[in-house]
Parts: sequence; C-alpha cells; structure tokens
Amino acid sequence: MELTPEMIYRETIDGPWGPTTGSPLGARLCWQVNTARLIGDRIDATLVTPGMDWIRIGADGTRRQDLRVTLADEDGEVIMLSYDNALIRESPAFLAALGEGRETRFGDQYMRMVAQFDTGAARYRRLTQSLFIGEGRLAGPRTIEYRIHRVD
Repeated sequence: MELTPEMIYRETIDGPWGPTTGSPLGARLCWQVNTARLIGDRIDATLVTPGMDWIRIGADGTRRQDLRVTLADEDGEVIMLSYDNALIRESPAFLAALGEGRETRFGDQYMRMVAQFDTGAARYRRLTQSLFIGEGRLAGPRTIEYRIHRVD
C-alpha cells in the first residue's frame, strides 16, 4: 500500500459555538466554514456555500470532527467533501497556537481525517473510487490545512 499526495484542503472558520457541556449526547463545538479550497494537480475547487464542522469533545480531550462542505470548480462541477472519521489529539503546541492564532507544523498535533468525496462529474470520478486520508495542522488564525493523500 502506498500514499500518493493528491491535494491540499484549506479552510477558514468562525466560532466556536458551544461547547454543549452537560448534554446527554456529550460536549460538542460547532464551527462555520467560511472559505475553503481543494487544490492539486488535478483539482481546483472552492467553497460555494458555508459548511459546518461539528466537533465532539471526548473526556480525554480528543476532538472528533464531522465536517461537510460543498465546493465547485471553475466549470461549476460540484464536489462534496465530508469527513466524520477524524481525530485531533491536542498537544501543548496545538493549544497554544490555537489560542494565539499561530500556525503549527504537521507533527505538532495528531490531526487526521478520512476524506469522503461525492460528485457526479466524470473528470472527478477517481474521488469516489479511492480512499483518501489527510494530515492536518493549524495554518494561522482560524485556518485549517490538510494534506490529502490517495491510498493506492
């Protein structure tokens, strides 16, 4: 099995709203995705409507993301991206950078996701026929970035 670099996903967010501490369903945060872009050798798509990133916060501090965004390329081809199999394990570097609006390096925290794509566009069919995983980082104030790899 190999990992082939496929694209970068970058978003800016507003929030959070929450947490819902004390809820019988567990504590959640909600962030609005205001801008997003998927860019790679074979794709360039931007957010067409605000998305949402719901985060469940475990008792151990692990954050579990549930993100959904809708993007389109320059020809109007729609690409939906979601990931609900995602984890962020906090670190002191992550928490400090989050609070101060600074960047982190990819290794500063455990931020991983399994990207799922949905599209009817023939040129992007490969997105619905392969598995993709991403490694994330904070890329500045209210900015998240993932390097997304295709699993071959």
